[in-house]
Amino acid sequence: MISINLRDKKLFGNEAGEDEDLEHLNAYYIENNDFDDFYDPSEKLSIVSARKGMGKSALLSRLDYKLKNEDAYNSPIVIRVKGNDLLGLGSFTGSDHSYLENYWKQIICKRIAMEIGARIGLALTDDTMSMVELAELDGIKSKNIIGALTSRMLGKIPLLGIEVKKSIPANVEHLLKRYQELEERRQVWLLIDDIDAKFQNNTESQAKVGAFFSAIRSLAHDYKGLNVRATVRSDVWSCLRHLEDLDKLQQYIIGIVWTKRQMRDMLAQKILVYIVNNHPQSAEAKFKLATDYNKILDMVFTSPIEWRNNKDAKLFDAIAAFSNRRPRWMGQLCRMAAKKAKENPYTKKITLDHINYILSDFGANRRDDLIKEHVHQFDELNHLIDALRATKREFSCSELEETLELNYLRGRVKDSIPAVDGKPYAGVEDLADFIYKLGLISHIHLDGVEFTHFTDDPDLYRSLENRRDNVKWSLHPSYRKFLNIH
Repeated sequence: MISINLRDKKLFGNEAGEDEDLEHLNAYYIENNDFDDFYDPSEKLSIVSARKGMGKSALLSRLDYKLKNEDAYNSPIVIRVKGNDLLGLGSFTGSDHSYLENYWKQIICKRIAMEIGARIGLALTDDTMSMVELAELDGIKSKNIIGALTSRMLGKIPLLGIEVKKSIPANVEHLLKRYQELEERRQVWLLIDDIDAKFQNNTESQAKVGAFFSAIRSLAHDYKGLNVRATVRSDVWSCLRHLEDLDKLQQYIIGIVWTKRQMRDMLAQKILVYIVNNHPQSAEAKFKLATDYNKILDMVFTSPIEWRNNKDAKLFDAIAAFSNRRPRWMGQLCRMAAKKAKENPYTKKITLDHINYILSDFGANRRDDLIKEHVHQFDELNHLIDALRATKREFSCSELEETLELNYLRGRVKDSIPAVDGKPYAGVEDLADFIYKLGLISHIHLDGVEFTHFTDDPDLYRSLENRRDNVKWSLHPSYRKFLNIH
């Protein structure tokens, strides 16, 4: 049997999907039928929404790979940018939705024009970007995006100042005309990630990000040959839901939800790809995911284990519980446990003890992630999480709210509590429902194994059944050791 190097970073892939090598990502990527519209070229616009660590950037990378390799015959122009790249092309001020939407259109067309310029060796500066001013954009609607922008560039070149002309090839008009002739029917795919990276739940930020989504909807349907794909954090999208025009975008939203089986396959496939790449002649390299997933996982993890009253459980059951259905969490947990395992040079596999050892640090990372992800929804999130420290792992509704009253609200007047998810604080139920939404707590079923998460039933906490204390709430396992809960 082959020996696997647990310290090799490539074993569990890159935590950041956008940083992963496209070939490597494509080799281990597990598909989800919900993504079909995202890949479909007949869909002009698609937006993927999910929490941090769910694979939004990885999905963009997967699409990037498919367009450049599987659709090579059509050779689409693929432009992948981060939100900050687009923000750097302009100066966004104010909160007027119409103005910001039109400004976003100019910025996005400017970025596409820069790509056209780069393909023919034309260095486009801010001075040459006047061809995408708002008044001119209205005149090129319903045209192919490449033909429209190149014709606009051709129209503007004779007007350039002498200093700008020095940096432009003498035959640039011929190059642009030739490019326009050859490329006018070509498809442009614009992939935009992390437009909400610096989002804060205030009027200005809501207006800027909300106007972006209105702009890409308009552009995708105004111009031929343009497909737009974007990502947004689900918590940010919930903060934008009241904005004018965004209700029309709901039909283009795809949510990422991974099942336990998909998470298992994702982890097993990463290991299998590692084996194939590093031990191609081995018998293990011939394993098939569909039939040999347990054998693949057993190459790295020690099973069986005793887990939640099951004495014959797989170690993956524990990994799945601590990962909270987030691929990034799963990868980080496995990497941290592998690092601990390799402290002993004779250790060949990861055990439950290795995972238990790193849970405090893992929980601290999860707490930090949660604060970075959701502090814009509640300013005192760190204190709210600390209110659960050294309490207990399971609560009824009344027990949970009593704990929050005692450890967070005690002695404070109502007006001193920050707004919760964009709404004025009304009572302790708001805080408990919020931590349910964040995934800090979930409803644990009577069997002690199955859970109901916020994505499964968003209204559960405010239900009459819960008010009657008939719902049992469990603090998520990934936070327990960090919060000193046994």
